[in-house]
Amino acid sequence: VLDCANGAASSLAPELFGSLGAAVTAINNRPDGRNINADCGSLHPEALSRIVIEQGAALGVAFDGDADRAMFISSSGRLIDGDGVLLMLARYLRSVGRLKNDRVIGTTMANLGLERLLAAEGLTLARMPVGDRYVLEEMLRSGSNLGGEQSGHIIFLDDATTGDGLLTALKIACLVALRGPLDELVRGLKVFPQMIVN
Repeated sequence: VLDCANGAASSLAPELFGSLGAAVTAINNRPDGRNINADCGSLHPEALSRIVIEQGAALGVAFDGDADRAMFISSSGRLIDGDGVLLMLARYLRSVGRLKNDRVIGTTMANLGLERLLAAEGLTLARMPVGDRYVLEEMLRSGSNLGGEQSGHIIFLDDATTGDGLLTALKIACLVALRGPLDELVRGLKVFPQMIVN
């Protein structure tokens, strides 16, 4: 199930996933110039969660308006943010010998639960200031190939130098097809209470 946030992914995401053989249900894919991100997409994933459960879908993807980030809903209705995406992909890339430096680049907003679980699995989380430009700078400096933000901006440096929600969604869909349900792929991730203070 794809929640296109009435934005940039509205025609592209359903066409892309359909062309790859997925049974696609697209919601919030009728932009009118005013309804972008309006109670939908990655900012409001509640309806997507309900539909994933109702349809028994393998996963849900919630894009933001410009489709540079994505959040995910597991088949049980659980929201998986960028921290969960970094965990899943770090585990997978390491298992196939493609995670450079056994290191993931995140930001100061990354949840403590992610840092502790990565450390328990022999991986390092490096924290940068908030902003994907800082993540990219550190990835280039250190030679790391996976980084991102809790908000769903994920950078796969082997593929691109910017976050791309469609690319992230494809990677996660492939991972689900290869390795099983999202809930299993984020096993052990305990999300600690967190507060943002401006």
